[in-house]
Amino acid sequence: MESRQGWIESQTEVSLWLLVFSVSVLTGTNMAFSVTPTEPPEVSGSFRVKDTSLTHLTMHRKTGEVFIGAINRVYKLSANLTEMRSHQTGPVEDNAMCYPPPNVRPCSQKLESTDNVNKLLLVDYAGNRLVACGSIWQGVCQFLRLEDLFKLGEPHHRKEHYLSGANESNGMAGVVVGDDDEDLKKKKAVNWWQMRRKWKCSAWFTKMSLCPLKSRYLQTPCLNIPHSTYTMFTGSPAALTSISSLCNWIPSSPRWMRPARSSLPQKSSGCAPMTQSSTPTSSSHLGAPRMAWNTDLFKPPTSTVLGRFWPRLSAFLRTRMANPPRETVLCLFTLHQINLAMRERIKSCYRGEGKLSLPWLLNKELPCINTPKQIGDDFCGLVLNQPLGGLRVIEGTPLFDDRTDGMASVAAYTYGGHSVVFVGTRSGHLKKIRVDGIPPPSENALLYETVTVVEGSPILRDMVFSPDYQYIYLLSDKQVSRLSVESCSQYSSCKTCLGSGDPHCGWCVLHNMCSRKEACEKWTEPLHFSTELKQCVDITVTPDNMSVTSASTQLSVKVAHVPNLSAGVTCVFEELTESPGEVLAKGQILCMSPSLRDVPSVTQGYGDKRVVKLSLKSKETGLKFITTDFIFYNCSVLQSCSSCVSSPFPCNWCKYRHICTNNVAECSFQEGRVSSGCPQILPSSDILVPAGIVRPITLRARNLPQPQSGQKNYECVFKIQGKVQRIPAVRFNSSCIQCQNTSYWYEGNEMGDLPVDFSIVWDGDFPIDKPSSMRALLYKCEAQRDSCGLCLKADSMFECGWCLADKKCLLKQHCPSPEHNWMHQGRRNVRCSHPRITKIRPLTGPKEGGTRVTIEGENLGLQVREITHVRVAGVRCNPAASEYISAERIVCDMEESLMSSPPGGPVELCIGDCSAEYRTQSSQMYSFVTPSFNRVRPEKGPVSGGTRLTISGRHLDAGSAVTVFLAQEECLFVRRTVREIVCVTPPSASGSGTSSVKLLIDKAEVTSATHYIYSEDPTISSVEPNWSIINGSTTLTVTGTNLLTIQEPKVRAKYGGVETTNVCTLVNDSVLTCLAPGIIYTKRQVPDFGVHPDEFGFILDHVSALLILNGTPFTYYPNPTFDPLGNAGILEVKPGSPIILKGKNLIPSAPGNARLNYSVMIGETPCLLTVSESQLLCDSPDLTGEQRVMILVGGLEYSPGMLHIYSDSTLTLPAIIGIGAGGGVLLIAIIAVLIAYKRKTRDADRTLKRLQLQMDNLESRVALECKEAFAELQTDIQELTNDMDGVKIPFLEYRTYTMRVMFPGIEEHPVLKELDSPANVEKALRLFSQLLHNKMFLLTFIHTLEAQRSFSMRDRGNVASLLMAALQGRMEYATVVLKQLLADLIEKNLENRNHPKLLLRRNYPECLCNSPKYINNCKAMPYCVCFCRTESVAEKMLTNWFTFLLHRFLKECAGEPLFMLYCAIKQQMEKGPIDAITGEARYSLSEDKLIRQQIDYKQLTLMCIPPEGEAGTEIPVKVLNCDTITQVKDKLLDAVYKGIPYSQRPQADNMDLEWRQGRLTRIILQDEDVTTKIESDWKRLNTLAHYQVTDGSLVALVQKQVSAYNIANSFTFTRSLSRYESLLRTSSSPDSLRSRAPMITPDQETGTKLWHLVKNHEHADQREGDRGSKMVSEIYLTRLLATKGTLQKFVDDLFETVFSTAHRGSALPLAIKYMFDFLDEQADKRQITDPDVRHTWKSNCLPLRFWVNVIKNPQFVFDIHKNSITDACLSVVAQTFMDSCSTSEHRLGKDSPSNKLLYAKDIPNYKSWVERYYRDISKLPSISDQDMDAYLVEQSRLHGNEFNTLSALSELYFYINKYKEEVRPGTLFYIRF
Repeated sequence: MESRQGWIESQTEVSLWLLVFSVSVLTGTNMAFSVTPTEPPEVSGSFRVKDTSLTHLTMHRKTGEVFIGAINRVYKLSANLTEMRSHQTGPVEDNAMCYPPPNVRPCSQKLESTDNVNKLLLVDYAGNRLVACGSIWQGVCQFLRLEDLFKLGEPHHRKEHYLSGANESNGMAGVVVGDDDEDLKKKKAVNWWQMRRKWKCSAWFTKMSLCPLKSRYLQTPCLNIPHSTYTMFTGSPAALTSISSLCNWIPSSPRWMRPARSSLPQKSSGCAPMTQSSTPTSSSHLGAPRMAWNTDLFKPPTSTVLGRFWPRLSAFLRTRMANPPRETVLCLFTLHQINLAMRERIKSCYRGEGKLSLPWLLNKELPCINTPKQIGDDFCGLVLNQPLGGLRVIEGTPLFDDRTDGMASVAAYTYGGHSVVFVGTRSGHLKKIRVDGIPPPSENALLYETVTVVEGSPILRDMVFSPDYQYIYLLSDKQVSRLSVESCSQYSSCKTCLGSGDPHCGWCVLHNMCSRKEACEKWTEPLHFSTELKQCVDITVTPDNMSVTSASTQLSVKVAHVPNLSAGVTCVFEELTESPGEVLAKGQILCMSPSLRDVPSVTQGYGDKRVVKLSLKSKETGLKFITTDFIFYNCSVLQSCSSCVSSPFPCNWCKYRHICTNNVAECSFQEGRVSSGCPQILPSSDILVPAGIVRPITLRARNLPQPQSGQKNYECVFKIQGKVQRIPAVRFNSSCIQCQNTSYWYEGNEMGDLPVDFSIVWDGDFPIDKPSSMRALLYKCEAQRDSCGLCLKADSMFECGWCLADKKCLLKQHCPSPEHNWMHQGRRNVRCSHPRITKIRPLTGPKEGGTRVTIEGENLGLQVREITHVRVAGVRCNPAASEYISAERIVCDMEESLMSSPPGGPVELCIGDCSAEYRTQSSQMYSFVTPSFNRVRPEKGPVSGGTRLTISGRHLDAGSAVTVFLAQEECLFVRRTVREIVCVTPPSASGSGTSSVKLLIDKAEVTSATHYIYSEDPTISSVEPNWSIINGSTTLTVTGTNLLTIQEPKVRAKYGGVETTNVCTLVNDSVLTCLAPGIIYTKRQVPDFGVHPDEFGFILDHVSALLILNGTPFTYYPNPTFDPLGNAGILEVKPGSPIILKGKNLIPSAPGNARLNYSVMIGETPCLLTVSESQLLCDSPDLTGEQRVMILVGGLEYSPGMLHIYSDSTLTLPAIIGIGAGGGVLLIAIIAVLIAYKRKTRDADRTLKRLQLQMDNLESRVALECKEAFAELQTDIQELTNDMDGVKIPFLEYRTYTMRVMFPGIEEHPVLKELDSPANVEKALRLFSQLLHNKMFLLTFIHTLEAQRSFSMRDRGNVASLLMAALQGRMEYATVVLKQLLADLIEKNLENRNHPKLLLRRNYPECLCNSPKYINNCKAMPYCVCFCRTESVAEKMLTNWFTFLLHRFLKECAGEPLFMLYCAIKQQMEKGPIDAITGEARYSLSEDKLIRQQIDYKQLTLMCIPPEGEAGTEIPVKVLNCDTITQVKDKLLDAVYKGIPYSQRPQADNMDLEWRQGRLTRIILQDEDVTTKIESDWKRLNTLAHYQVTDGSLVALVQKQVSAYNIANSFTFTRSLSRYESLLRTSSSPDSLRSRAPMITPDQETGTKLWHLVKNHEHADQREGDRGSKMVSEIYLTRLLATKGTLQKFVDDLFETVFSTAHRGSALPLAIKYMFDFLDEQADKRQITDPDVRHTWKSNCLPLRFWVNVIKNPQFVFDIHKNSITDACLSVVAQTFMDSCSTSEHRLGKDSPSNKLLYAKDIPNYKSWVERYYRDISKLPSISDQDMDAYLVEQSRLHGNEFNTLSALSELYFYINKYKEEVRPGTLFYIRF
C-alpha cells in the first residue's frame, strides 16, 4: 500500500486518462483542431429490430459473441451480428408502487402490463451466465445461460436486490472490478437505483457491498474502486458531477473495509478551454454520457497490482437530458490530480476546516469536526464528518470540441503506441479521434475520419471492441452496427494514407497499398512499411521528357525510401512497353524508353505532348510500387513559329520549310532555323477598309523571310462572309508588307461595319504569325445610317458624311461637289435639317407637371444644347441631358400647366432655331388627365406587410412615375394599367390600425377617403400531423389566428441546404390546410424513425416570424413502396375477391393517430381499403378483364401491375342463347353451301368456254409478266435495303423468349406463378426437389416415364421443359444429366441397330413428315425420318438447353439478320396485293401462297394523322387501292409505330380509319358496311378503291366507334374473318398450305361468302382450272424468282451469321463448342468414323433442333406479329436451311416442288458453309468441364429466378401421380440401391 502511494505521489503528470464529454456554454471558446474527413466506409454488419428499442450491449471477450439488452428482449448475436438466440423478458403484470414486487407477495395496487426495460447487462464468465437487470419488479435481475439464454433463476427476494424500478434505460449503473475468471459474486459492484426511496447499506451478493445515498436530484452514484484509485460519474443537477471514492476489499485481508460516509467527498469537475482561463463552473457544464479508459496508458511503470485492475474496469453510465445541447467537448482528467484533490479535501475537513457541504442531503449545513487522527492513504473514514461533500473544481484538459453533431458515447484503446478515441454522436455518426502524437498545427486531438452509422439516430453509450480489436460495435435505438476500427484501403496513395492521421494505417511500399502493418508482407524489414509522410517513396527521372522521334534512350531513375530491390524491377510505360530495369546502388535504376516503333501513336490526339505514367514494378510482388510522369513531346504538331519557339521543349522552327522540329538538321540550312524572333505581323490599330474603294493595305511586320528560288511570293487572304479573296502582296523589307490595290465588298446593309479575318501567307500556304485578335474592319457609310443625324454621329474614324445632293451617308469622294454638299463632323456648326418625331410616351399626364416625356425620331440634333425649344401640348418641357441620345431621342421634364383645364396637343420642338427647316411637331397628341381612385383591395393585411395591394380608379396609367404611400411608408410598385395599380405593402411602422392611401403621380398628389387596415400578424399554434413522407404532399391542418389576411400562404422546408415549398388553402381565419413540402434526401436510405428538416415554417407574405417554427418539430418518414403484383406484374383474381398489395413503410412510425391517405384505383374505379404496416387490403370492384392498379398517396403514384379479373361461372344464359343461334346459323350455312355448289357446277361449263377465248391473248400476257418480274427484281433490292435502315429490334425478355420455346402457345404457364399450396405440400415438393437433384433418381425417373406407351410425345416435351425450368438454378447439374441422357440415347440407338444418322433427328412439323409429298422420299432424309411421334425427353431437353444458352448470342449477333429477314419479307409482301381472305399474295416465296392472276392495283400515298395527333403531324404512308380497310389500318399502324414492339401499340381491330374531306366531312371506312357490294352470293370486302379514296388523301386513326351504321356488319365480318384466320394459322409448313387453304362457306346469317381479290377457290382441284380471268398459273412462278432475288441478301446474311465462328468480333458460344465436342467424344468412344454420321448428329443437334425453330417462328424471339403469308415464306427459308444441313444429295426434276427448285443453285453453297462451320468449330480449343461449369453457374445466377421452381415441381409431380404404379418399382429399386 505504501509503495503504491509513493508511486502516485511521485508523479506530477500521470498518463492515466479519463475521457468525458463536456457541454460547452462559452461563446468565446476557440479551439482549432485539424480535421481531415474522408469518404466514409460502409458498415460491415448490422442487426436491426422494429418492434422494440435497444438499450445495452456487451460482448463475450473470448468468443466475440454479442449480447443485446432491449425492451422486453435479450438477444444473443454472433460476431458478425447474426441472431443466434433471443429471450423474452416482458411485458409482465406489475405496478411501480408495489413494494415488495408482486412476485414476492400480493400487491393491493392494480397490476398492468408493463414493459421490462433492460438497464444492466453483464457477463459472468465463471458462472457461464448473463446477468440482465430490468425495470420490472423493482429492478430484480435475471440469470441467463450464455449458450441459449435459458433463464437460470433470479436472486433471492430480499430488499437489497431491488435495484431500480425506473423505466429509463440509464436508471442503473454498475462497475465490476475483478479477475477475468472470478465469480461475479466476489466482484465489487456499484449500483444505480431509484431516487425516491431511502435505502440502507447492506450486502447484495456474498462479499458485495452497497453504499446507497438519498438524493432529491436525478441520480447519484456510489462505487467501490480498488487500490486508492478513483473514477468519476456524472449526472447530478446544477451542472455538478459527483466524484466518489470508496474503500476496497483488500486482497491481503480476509475482511471487507466498509467505507464511512466521511470518506465520500463530492467534487465538481470542469473542463477549462485551452485558449482562456476562467472559473470552470461558469465556463462549462459536464453532461458526461460515457467514460473511457485508455488502458495501456493507465499502467504505472513499477506497479503490477494496479495494472492488474485497470484492464478489467467496466463503466455503465449515461445522463439523459430533455434537450441535450449539440455543443460538446471531449476532456482529459488525470487520476493523480483527482486523487490529490480528494485526499486534501478529507484532510482539511478532519482538521476542522469548512463544512460538510451537503445541505441537500442532511437537510442542514454542518461544520467539519476537528480530530487528532492522522489521515493516510488507507484512511476509510470515522463516524465523524460523514457524509462529506466538496466544492472544489477539478479542471480537465479539453481535447476536442464538436459544435454540430453532439458527442454521446466514447470508447478508446491503444494501437501501436497511439491512443485512439472513438466517439459516437447524437446524429448517428462515429468520429475517430487521435489524441497523441498529433502533428502541427493541431496539439491535442485530431479528427481523422467520420463514418455514418445510423443517420439521424443517436449512438448510445455502449461501444465495445471485438476481442481482437479489429472491429467496434455500436448501439443505437433500433440497430447494432459493426465497423472496422480502420478503413485504410480507402486511401490510394502514400500521401493520403500517411496524411490521414489514422494510426492504424501505414504504406506497404512494394504492395502499393495502405493497410495495417500486419497485412503487409515483410513489414518488419527496413523500408517495407512506412508510417511517416517523410518516408513516402520519392522518384526522379533524368531526363523526364523526350521527343517522339527520338530513338530508345536510357533513363536514370532515382528512388528513395524503398526497400531492397535485389529481386529486380520492371519499368512500365503505361500500355506502351514493359522492360526490365537495371538496379544500381543507392536507389538508382536504369530504364530504357520505348523504341520508335512503340511511340508513333503516343501523342496522336494529345497535341504537342502526352504525359505517360512511368511505373516501377517489383518482380518480388508483381505490383507497381511507384509512378511518376514522363513526357513525350511532338514538335511537328505545332503549326506556327511562335508556338514552336515558345514551347517548353527543345523545338526549333524551320522558316523556309514552315515546320517545327526538335532536329535542327531537318532545316534547309542554318539561317533557316529560328529559335527566337519569329516572322510575324505586328499589332496595330483597326485596319479600316471602306467597302468598294480600291486602296492598298500596309502592315508593319518583323523578320519577314525573303522567298527563295522556287518559292511563291506573299499574298493577303481575306475571308469575307464565307468567301476567300486572295490579293498579291509586296514585301518591301523584313519589317513592311503591303496588300496591293484592290476593293473589298460585303453583302447587305444590316451591319455598318464588318470585322474581317485575314492572314498573310507566302509560298502558297505558309501563314505569317499575327495576333489572333487582329482584324480588318470593312465598313459602309450608308449602312444603318439612313438619316443625317445617324450619319454625322458615326465614329469619326470612318470619315463618313451626309451628302445633301444624294441625301445619303457617303464618303467624301462619292458625293458630288463635296465642298457644298458634303456635311461632316469636322465642319463647324453643322446641323441636320428637317427633324421628325416618330413616337412620344406617355400620351397622358397630370397638369401639375413633373411628367418625363420621351420623344423619339430622326435628326433630333447632334448635341443636347441644340434643343432650344420643346413644348408638349403647349407646356414647356425641359430636356434632360443625361437621357439624351444624339439625333434619336430627347427626354424632357414637363412644367406645370397654368390652365385649370388645359387642352391637349402635339409635341413641338426646334433644333437650333425655329425656322421651317429645323422645326417639327408630332402626329400623336398629348392629353392632360386627372387621376383618381376609389377602391383598395384587400382591405386589410398583416403588420409585417407583403400583401399584394390593388388600387382601382381612373387614369392611373398617366404620367411617367407613380409612388403609392400607406401613411408614410412606400408601397413597393409592381405594375399599373389605366384602371388599377398593384403594389406590395411595406411593414407598418406604427403597428396595427388604419392607414391612409396616397398616390403621387409625377407631381400630382392623389388622395381618397379609402383606407387600408393593418391587422396583427398571423400566428401558428399547431400543425397536425407534424410529420409527412419524404415526397411530401400529405395534408396538414394548420391552426392559428388572422390567417385570412394572407393571400397566398405557403409551407416551406429546408433540408441539406435545399428549400422546398408547397401550397396552402385558406379555410377560415383560424384554419388553413397545406400540402406538406417534400425534401430532397440524397443518402442511400431514409431511417425508419425519420429525419428532421433543418428548417420548417410558413411563407405568409412578409411575416418573417413564421418562416421557421422552432417549437414545432416536424419529421419526414420514408416514402411507402410497393411490391409488383405477381411475378410479371399481373395478378389473376376473381371478381369481388380481396386484393393484397404488399409494400414497405405503409404506416410511418409517427406518434398520434394520423395516417397516410391511400387511394387505390382498379381501372377507373376506387376500392375500399384496409391499411396495415406492410400491406393494403383492397376489395376489388365488380369488374372483369384486365385492369391497371394505381395507388395514390402523398403526391406519389404507384402502379404495381395489372389485375386479370376473370369469372369462373358456368355458361350464362346469353352464352346458351349464342350457342343455339350459332347452331341455327351453321344449318343455314350448310344449306347455302349446297346451293352454291350446284350453282358452281353450272358455272364450270361457262368458264371452260371463256377460257378458250383467253388463250389467244396468252402469249402477249406471258411476255408482259416476265418483263415486269425482271424490272421488279432490279428495283426492289435497293429500295428494300434502304427501308431496313434504322429499324429498332424489339427483342423479347429472357423469360418470355424461353417460355415461348418451351411451352409454345401457353401464355400464362404455372411455372411463372407463385405456388399457392399448404406448407406440407411445399415441404413435400422441396423433398421431391432433393430427389431430382440426385442424378441416379432423375435418370431412372425419365427412363421409366419414356418406357410407358401412354407417355405421348407432348408429355415428353412437357416433362423436358418442366425439368429444365426446375433446374434453371443449377444448369451445371442439368448439363450433366443431359449428357448422360444423350449418351444413353446413343447407346440405345446402337443397341437397336438403327442407323447412327437417325440419332437426334428433329421430328419437326416443318420437317414435313406429315406432308404426303415427302412420305416416299422420307428415307432419303437422315435427319427427318417419319417416326414423327418418337421424340425423347433428352432431345427436348437439348432444345431447351440451347434455348437457354444461346439467348445472348441471339441478342448480340444472330437476332439482327433474322429480324431483318422478317422485316424484308413483310415489306416485300406488302408491296403487292395480298388477299385478306386466303392469304395469297402477288409476291411470295411459296407457290401455294401466290396469286395466280393479274390484279390491277395502284399505289397511293395517304397522309395519316396518328392516334391522338393533331393537324400538322401527318405521316405519309404508302398503301394500295386494292387493300382492305383492315390492311390499310395495319400499314398505317406500322408506319406510325415504327420501332415500337407489337404488344405495346394499338391493334387494328381497336381503331377506326377516318377519311377526312375538308373541315367537316369525316367518313369512317370499314371492311363491311351498308355500301358493301354483294354479287349473287359473294360479298366483297371494301377497299380504298371501293370508297374512291384518292392519292394524297388525309386520313386519321381514331379509337373504335360503334354505331348503328356499322355494328352489325363489323360483327359479322369479324366473326367470319376470324374463322379464316384460325384456319390459316394451322398451316405451319409450305407444303401443307395448299391442302389446308380455307374453304369459303356461306355466312350462316346472310348466306353470302366473303371474298377480296380471288373468288373461286373452294376446292383445291379447281384452283388451276376455273379461274375466270386467270392465265395458266405457271407463268406467274416468275414472281417467285423476283421475290427470291429481292430477299436473297437477307437470307444470305442470316445463314452466314449462323454458320460462322466469327460473329462481329464476339466468340463462338461456349454451348455449341461444348456440345459438338461431346458428340465427337461419343462417336470416338463408339468407334464411329463416318464423317457423315458426325455431320448429321451435329445438324440434328443444333441447326435443325434450334435454328429451324427460331427461323420458322421469329415471334419466339421478337415482339412481332407473323401473318400467314410471312409464315409461308419463312417456311420456305426454313426448308432451305434444313436442306443445307443434309449430307445427302437431292435429285430434282420437273415434278419437284417449286420451293426446292427455287433455292436449288444456292443449297450447294450453303452446304459448303455448314461443312466449313463444323470444321472450324472442331479446330477451336476444347472447353474444359471446369470452364463450362463456371459459365453455367454464371448463367444460373443471372436467370435462376426466372421460373417458380415449386410450381415446376408441382407440374412434374402430376406425372409421378399419373404413372405412380410404373414409377414406384424403379424408384424403390433405386432407393434400395
